[in-house]
Amino acid sequence: MTEPKVSRPPRKSAYFVLAILVALIIGGWSAYWAVGRGIVSDVIRNGVKVAEADGGSLECGEQQLGGYPFRFELTCTPFRMDKNGEWYFINELRGVALAYNPTHVIFEATGPAEMNFGQQGPAYSAHWKTAQASVVAENSKPAKIDAVFKEPMLTYTIGEQSVELNAKLTEAHMRRVESNEDALDLAVQINGLTAGKVSDDVPLDISLVMQLPEGSKLLDGKVRNIADLMVDEELKVNVSSLQLKSGEFSVNTGGDLVIDRQGRLNGTLPLVITGIHQLEDVLRPLFPQGSKTLESLQKTAMSIGQGSAVNGVPTLKIPVTIENGRARIAFFDLGPVPQLIIKESGS
Repeated sequence: MTEPKVSRPPRKSAYFVLAILVALIIGGWSAYWAVGRGIVSDVIRNGVKVAEADGGSLECGEQQLGGYPFRFELTCTPFRMDKNGEWYFINELRGVALAYNPTHVIFEATGPAEMNFGQQGPAYSAHWKTAQASVVAENSKPAKIDAVFKEPMLTYTIGEQSVELNAKLTEAHMRRVESNEDALDLAVQINGLTAGKVSDDVPLDISLVMQLPEGSKLLDGKVRNIADLMVDEELKVNVSSLQLKSGEFSVNTGGDLVIDRQGRLNGTLPLVITGIHQLEDVLRPLFPQGSKTLESLQKTAMSIGQGSAVNGVPTLKIPVTIENGRARIAFFDLGPVPQLIIKESGS
C-alpha cells in the first residue's frame, strides 16, 4: 500500500517572481497611460495653436483629464471655437476612450449649445436630454460616426425670423463607402418632430438614407462649409430613400439631386403621397413662413396626380421636377423650395 503524497508549500521564490511580474505589468500599464495622457494634452495644445494661427481660437475651459487606469477621459467646461465672427459653444463636452482601444472615442455633451454664423448668417441654439456620439478611427482618420440625441430642441434664427424645432429622438450615422473611398453614406432618423405651436397635433417622423459621392471629405476634416464639398461648382446627392410620416400621412421618394453654387436644388423626385389632404398642415413647419409651395403642391397633385388607395387612404404618385430652386409638376409651377446657404470655400 502506497503512502499518500504530501503537497509541498510553494517556494517563497515563486511568490517573489509573481510579485515582480505584477509590478512590471502595473508599471508598464501606468507608463502607457501616462504617455497616452500626454498625447491627449499635446493634441489639445496643438489644436489651440492651429486655431490661433488660422485667425480663430479654441477653448477647453476647466480642462480635466483622467480615467486611470482603463480610460482616457477629457472634459471641457465649456468648449468653444471662434473664427471670423463665427462661434460654436457647448456647455460641457466629454470625450472617453478605453485605454486598450483608443481608436474608438465616445463623446457626451451637456447643453445648452449655440452656433452663430456671423451677423448676416443664421444662429442656432440647442438643448437636449442626452447627447452622445461614437467615433471610430481607421488609418488615423474617422471612418464611422454615430450620434444620438434624446429630446432635442433646436431654435433656428435668421434675421427677424425664428423657428423652434423639437423631437423625441434624433439619430445620425456616417460611414465611408468601402467600394469608393471618396463617397460617404449618411442616414438620419428623426422621430416626433414638431415646430413650436404649429405642429403640436401632428408630430412628424423623418427617415433619410443618402450618399454623397465626394462626402468622405467630411470625415477627413477638410470641410468647413458646404462649398468645400462641391465639384465643378455643384454638389451631387444620391437619395436612396426619403420618408416623411405623420399618422395616415406619408411621403416617400428617392432620386439624384444636384445643389448649385447658389444653394438651389435641381433634380426630379417621384413622390408617393398618402393622405394628400394633410400635406400642407404636416409639412408647413419645414418651409419658410409665407411659402405657397405646399399649398400649390397639394392642389396641383390632387388635380392631376395618379390616384389609388393604400389601406383605404388616398394615395397619389406624381413626379416633381426641381430646377434652379423652383418646383413644378409638368407645366405647373409650385414656387421656390428652401435653399441652402452657400458661403465661399475656405471662408
